[in-house]
Amino acid sequence: MTLAATSSSLTSIRAADWEWDESKVLSARCGETDGTWLGISFRGRVAFLVEAGPVNRDRIIGAERRTLEFLESNESPEDFAKSLAADRGRNTQIAYHLIVADIASNSMLYISKQSFSEDGTVHIMPVGPGVHTLSSAGLDSEVGHRELRLKQSFSERINRKLPEQIWDLAEEIMYDREAIIGDPLSSIFVDDTMIEHEYYGTRNTTALVVRPTKEVSFAERNRAIFNADWTMHAFFFTII
Repeated sequence: MTLAATSSSLTSIRAADWEWDESKVLSARCGETDGTWLGISFRGRVAFLVEAGPVNRDRIIGAERRTLEFLESNESPEDFAKSLAADRGRNTQIAYHLIVADIASNSMLYISKQSFSEDGTVHIMPVGPGVHTLSSAGLDSEVGHRELRLKQSFSERINRKLPEQIWDLAEEIMYDREAIIGDPLSSIFVDDTMIEHEYYGTRNTTALVVRPTKEVSFAERNRAIFNADWTMHAFFFTII
């Protein structure tokens, strides 16, 4: 598995670190909800999420809590997806596109809820091998400038040998600032932009590689809040 991701947000994002409880989860965290947009556990559970639609600033618990729920649980991706889809309370006032995967069982599922409505339908589908993109428009969407550039850049890069330094992978793909004229949010990397009196922009960039040997490389560049200094973090471990 090879994954490159950015998190753009109005909220603060705490740098990645281990949560050394029973779950042993490595992830960056949302400063508001303590949820995460991307994480991996010591057991080889992987989850990453993109919120659908505009961020609901009045939410108490955001969709990023669903990501953490999977990483900390013992449910298979299939069982977790079914239980989440059936639980209206866990889907209230959130809209999301979520991937959950288990390295040990070689299972990966896509879970999506595109409406903030309490009655919004939750869709589930398996994710097969290949190059995939996940954005606010969903899985493998080709409707926007950002989605098309992601697909093209990652497809070209994945067909070559992985760089020796994992961080080079994220830099090559996720630092693309090309945007449609008049739409600064259409780029892959979003420079800070004022939205409703708050700064919105990319706060976190992550590269994750899980090799067939179950050796994991996780590299992150994080800026907790607008105008803060960027910090770099790297983690290496073997899935147990």
